[in-house]
Amino acid sequence: MAFQSMMALVYYNGQIMTDELMSSQFMSEVTSYLEVNNCMTLTTLKQIILNLFIPFNGKSYMVDLFYRCPITMNGLWTSYRCLTIQDDDDLQYVVAYAKNYEPLIQFELMAFIREYKTTSNIAWEYLEQQLNDSLNIG
Repeated sequence: MAFQSMMALVYYNGQIMTDELMSSQFMSEVTSYLEVNNCMTLTTLKQIILNLFIPFNGKSYMVDLFYRCPITMNGLWTSYRCLTIQDDDDLQYVVAYAKNYEPLIQFELMAFIREYKTTSNIAWEYLEQQLNDSLNIG
């Protein structure tokens, strides 16, 4: 496998819209570029994206990644579908596929980042809220 690298536009916690032609479109107020290559693991890419958008604060986060994949192209428009990137093989495939179309289209990812809460944290927060309520602490 030859090393392939390219720039990707990453959208942060936006929306995935579908137009009248059933083509997917990413929308977000916050975007950034980063370099992606086919030797990266999905875990590495997610950590780079976290470092890009979230300052370190000791909390745990979950990242879901989606790729805007070109399905059909003609001279006037390109139709896209939204695919989930779930593992390292998906990431390698997506980079190789996007590299084929690099001169024509931009490589785009959507990153949905949310705080990870374990059930033990939720239980402690619930117990703390009950204690505060019983002591009438606002």
